[in-house]
Parts: sequence; structure tokens; C-alpha cells
Amino acid sequence: MRRTLPLLSLVLATLVAVPAASAAEQTLAVEQEPFIADAYRGLIAWSSYDAGSETYRLRALRDDRPLAVNVAPSRMPFDLDVGPGPDGRPLVVYARAGDLFQFDGATESPLAEVNSSLQESQPSIRGNALAFARQRGKRDTPVLYVRSGGDTKRQPRPRTATGLEGVELSARGLFATWRVPETRVCCSQAILYRVKGSKLQHVFRVGSGGANFGRLVSPSVAGSSVYFGRTNAGSGQGNTFFRYDLASKRLFSARGTGEANTLTWQSTRFLLSRIYGDGCFARVGAPSRCKLALTDPIAFAPASRRDADNTRPQR
Repeated sequence: MRRTLPLLSLVLATLVAVPAASAAEQTLAVEQEPFIADAYRGLIAWSSYDAGSETYRLRALRDDRPLAVNVAPSRMPFDLDVGPGPDGRPLVVYARAGDLFQFDGATESPLAEVNSSLQESQPSIRGNALAFARQRGKRDTPVLYVRSGGDTKRQPRPRTATGLEGVELSARGLFATWRVPETRVCCSQAILYRVKGSKLQHVFRVGSGGANFGRLVSPSVAGSSVYFGRTNAGSGQGNTFFRYDLASKRLFSARGTGEANTLTWQSTRFLLSRIYGDGCFARVGAPSRCKLALTDPIAFAPASRRDADNTRPQR
């Protein structure tokens, strides 16, 4: 599962063990830099800045216990996903310096079958299949691929796409969030699609305009539903958690947070990578507000008509 990080500054990250005070949010780690996190069946992985080496380290918890991770550091935050590997056990896949790697809980190995002279990123693993993006240069629009059964196939994308902001390969298929120009007013919109063969099935959109920038955060799929968040930098309005039922095409919502950088659905709650604006600090000398946490249980209710309208493509 790949998500876009905001601008980063360079400081120390600290792991903490903080028990939940009640049924409220449970902090698992405090970080000094914005980061990406993901989880699958008891394995949580995230990117953590090491000020001593000025690099990022891959960190992990297995069944709530720190896991020794013998993985080379990265100059940039790890762009990672945790999912079932070919044997069904949790596997971490991630990008480092333009190539893709996997960590099985003991060792690291490159994904040589997809690595090329171009830049690979945004991996998402599901059994024997791997979704990933490939990009020639920073100004080029990424191309989304799926490798399965020894074949690597290019996936469809919106004709006007300018960026790829989320990838999730699941038992319900491939989901991708693309950034495209706004067709009615100005600026841009992020649209979550379900890839159906050579076609894109619209799931949800969020627009941006003026001083507001809307993001769709981290689609993750469980059962017959896709879970994701919406944040709005600018007005601060509309920060919401969503559940979209793929069978009935009904949308449900709950109050979210504008500090959500990544989200992964975990049974009744989200694993949350929490940030503060584009960084971690409200002011110099203040404690970091970047946290790896489990939210309190989420109670979804039918979404408003306005939000439900966003599940329909614009005409």
C-alpha cells in the first residue's frame, strides 16, 4: 500500500511502548518525521528516521513485540506495503533507491523480476501477485503494473492523470488513487478507482481548489469493503473515515482526522500514521505529534448525500 508523504525535515525517531489508557487511541510509537506504515495479520512495519546516520530505518512489530530488522537503510522514507506472501504469511515489500525489495521477517531480498533501470515504487503484495509503479523521471506520470504468473502487465490509468497516490492489491482486485485535473472548476482531484480488466471503475473522488488540498488516504480492503480516509489541508473541513461496500455500492462514514498520513483497516479500527501539517512539531521545542497508533473502534453510519454523490463519476 503506497501513500504520498508530505515534505520532510530531518530529526530523530523514538520507539515507545505506551499502553492504551482506555478504549481510546493507542500509541505504538512516536516519530520525529512523517512516515508510512502498514500491517497484515500481526505484523506492523513503518519507516523511522535515524538522526545519527541521517537515514531511514525499517522498523517492525510482530504480535506487539519489536522485531529485529536487518535491512539496509534508505536516504528517503521507506515506501512500503505489508501483505500476504506466496505462502500466505505476512511479507513486507518496499522501495529503496528506485528498486523493490522484500523482507520476510528474517532476511531481505531484491525483487529482481521487476527491478529495471527505471524507478520502481509503490509496491503492493498479494500472494503470488505484485502491483507496482514504474517511472522514467520525476516529471513523468507513473505507470502501474501487476506481475502475476511470470507476466508483467500494464494497467489502465485516467487519460489526464498527473500522479499516482495510492495502490492496494487485494482479494477484491486492484485499487489505485490517481491525481487528475479538476474538470469543472480549478486545480485537481484525487479519484479512487477499482481496476476491472482494461477499465477503471470509479469508487470515490475528492476535489481541491483555492487554498484547499484534498487527499484520499490509503485504500485498504477487508471483506467486501474498501476503507480509506479523506483529509483537507486548508479549511480543515471534511476530514473523514469511509467504508465503501463493494457489493451494494453504499458509502458509510465516520469522523476522521486531518493528521492521517496513512491508514490500514484492522478489524474494528485503523492503524494510523499521524502527522502534524507537513511535519511533526507545532513549535520549536514541543513534543513530536507524529505517532504510530491504533484508533479507537470506528462506528460507521450512512454517509451524507453530498459524500455519496462523490461515489458517482462526474459528467
